[in-house]
Amino acid sequence: MNNSKLLAQLQQLCELLRPLQFGVGGSCLLWQLGLETSPNDIDIVCSEDDFAAICNKLAAEFQLQERPAHSEYCSSHFARFSRQGWPDIELMAGIAVKQGDSISRWQFNPQRCHWQNSVCWMPPADWLQLYQLFNRPQRVVQLRHYLVQLRLGTIS
Repeated sequence: MNNSKLLAQLQQLCELLRPLQFGVGGSCLLWQLGLETSPNDIDIVCSEDDFAAICNKLAAEFQLQERPAHSEYCSSHFARFSRQGWPDIELMAGIAVKQGDSISRWQFNPQRCHWQNSVCWMPPADWLQLYQLFNRPQRVVQLRHYLVQLRLGTIS
């Protein structure tokens, strides 16, 4: 997928979901930061209060997919949507992951998100925490390196 097409899709999606509380993250965020060349899906995290409203808006434009079972992910809310010519959209709220005998929860804070180029982006630090929770070591390394470079001022 070319970059301008993905950006246009993200802008269209964010316009559809205004003024609800959500943020785009995952591989699209890494793509926006220059760490990923071709995102495979669009990850949207939202508040639990807005999950149903966002689902309804997405269901009007996209096809709701069967929820895949996962042995470790136990978020309160999850939905996957698809449409021809689009990456799959994964919507999640109340994120939680089973780790051994315990469940680790992650709290979405919409005030930390920011709008840039008509897309509502989550902060990289939030996805560093999520990738740690999801046990995605390669993504953790990418984001840690990015955040260190940012702190050192080698990335503007």
